[in-house]
Amino acid sequence: MVRFTAGSVRRALWGATALAAAVVASSVSAHHSFAMFDKDHPVELEGSVMSWEFTNPHSWLVIMVMKDGKPVQYSLEGASVDTLIRQGFGLKTFAPGEKVKIVISPLKNGGNGGAFVKATKSDGTVLTQSPTPN
Repeated sequence: MVRFTAGSVRRALWGATALAAAVVASSVSAHHSFAMFDKDHPVELEGSVMSWEFTNPHSWLVIMVMKDGKPVQYSLEGASVDTLIRQGFGLKTFAPGEKVKIVISPLKNGGNGGAFVKATKSDGTVLTQSPTPN
């Protein structure tokens, strides 16, 4: 016959609660993970804005870059609208056709994309976003 004491039940409940909290935290973290980007090796791109999607949960800046004499499209993921507004971004921050210099954390898999870090517009305006956009 197995006997449970108040202390053993309390320890089991605390253990189950801690395990549940860890599982929930890891799934939330995975959803907003920017682990696919190489923050240690930023890349500077120069190109033309194709589109600026000022949306939640993450914004997107799509630019056309000349690479080896050919146009290549880059899709750059950014922070949420709330975060970007606090950093000076807006719905009309980037216009189609506008020339920009962009610093990104590139995709680790070498794809044509990355996490947006900083932009320098043709008028000299510099816009940056937090290093881990969430």
